[in-house]
Order: sequence, then C-alpha cells, then structure tokens
Amino acid sequence: MQSQISPQLSQNTIKQLNKENEELKQQVQILKLECEKQVQLSKEAQQWKEKYDRLHKQNHLLDHEKKQLLDEIRKLKDDIKNLENTVQQLQELTKELNNYDQMKNNSIIVQQHNQELERELEGFRQKALFVIKPKTGIENSKLYYSLILQWDRNIQNLQLEYQIQNDSLILEGYGETGDKNIVYQQTFDLGKKVLKQKDKPQISLKQSQMILTFEV
Repeated sequence: MQSQISPQLSQNTIKQLNKENEELKQQVQILKLECEKQVQLSKEAQQWKEKYDRLHKQNHLLDHEKKQLLDEIRKLKDDIKNLENTVQQLQELTKELNNYDQMKNNSIIVQQHNQELERELEGFRQKALFVIKPKTGIENSKLYYSLILQWDRNIQNLQLEYQIQNDSLILEGYGETGDKNIVYQQTFDLGKKVLKQKDKPQISLKQSQMILTFEV
C-alpha cells in the first residue's frame, strides 16, 4: 500500500526548502563579503608593513648620518684646539729666545712653523665657508639620498667638481671672495650606501647651494 503526500504538505515543504535556500544564499553572500573584506584588510596591512619598513630603514640612515656629522664636528674641534695649543707653544718659545744669535738661528724655523700654521688655519677658515648636509627622503615609494652643499654668499665665480671613489664623495671648488682666492676640498664618507646612478645623480643648483640626489 503506497502512502500518498497531500498537495498541501508538498507545497509547504517546497516553501520551507525555498526559504532555507534563500537563507543559505544570504549566508553565502555574507561570507563572501567578509572574505573580500579580510582580503582588503590583508592588503592594507601589507602596505602599512612596507611603509613601516621604509621608515625604519630611513631612520637607520638618519642615525648613521647624525653620527657622521657629530664625529666630524668633534674632529674639527680637536684639530682647532691642537693648532691653538701649538701656536701658544710657539709664542712661548719665541719669548724665551733671549739670545739674539739663537733667536736669529731659530727665527727661520719659527717663521716656517707659523707659515704652516697660518696655511692650516686658512684652510679651516675656507672650509668653514662651506657646509655639507646629508638628507634622506622617500618619493613615489623610492628612497633618495641627497647631499646639500651650501657656501658663503660672498664667494664669487665658484667652480665645483665632484667624483665618487669607493665609499666617498670628493668635492673640489675654486672661487674668490674680495681679494682672496678660495680653494675648497672635502671628502665625505657615504657610509657603505648602495647608490644607483653614481655617475649621473640629479643635480640642482640654487643661489649659494648645490644638491646632489642619488636613488638608494
């Protein structure tokens, strides 16, 4: 004997199944949107991680550059102090040379020392007319390393040359201020930086300023 399903019961079952099917579709859509949201969050998280890594690298470079500048300042102060002590010693030595003959014999040596010291002091004075500053920046997701060379506004007819040897940037310049000739020479340590386009950096010239920009 076969059991028969009433049309009303069959219709109710179909409605129930359709309802459950719609609910399942809604749940699938919600899960799909949630998955897309998670994928987007993952992409944003990766972008923030890359930004953090770039900033961390930039901070590391800035710390190294700051240390280089502090070391150079300390070295210049020590050199000036040593020169001042040497000048003082020579002045005291000159005062102690009471014997005319001895003074005459030593005057040439003292004069040569003084001339050498004057040349060194003049070199420091001329070097002080120039200031070089490193700078690191990010543009269009690329890391750039710039060297900013500034000089005294009174310097005229300045001609500058540069070259890169190993891990150093060598700068040379010739100019004049008033009735004095200016000779500028300086070697700047690049600190093992991997510079792209070493031979052709971007060069920007302004009044009393030159900027060399390398891609790192």
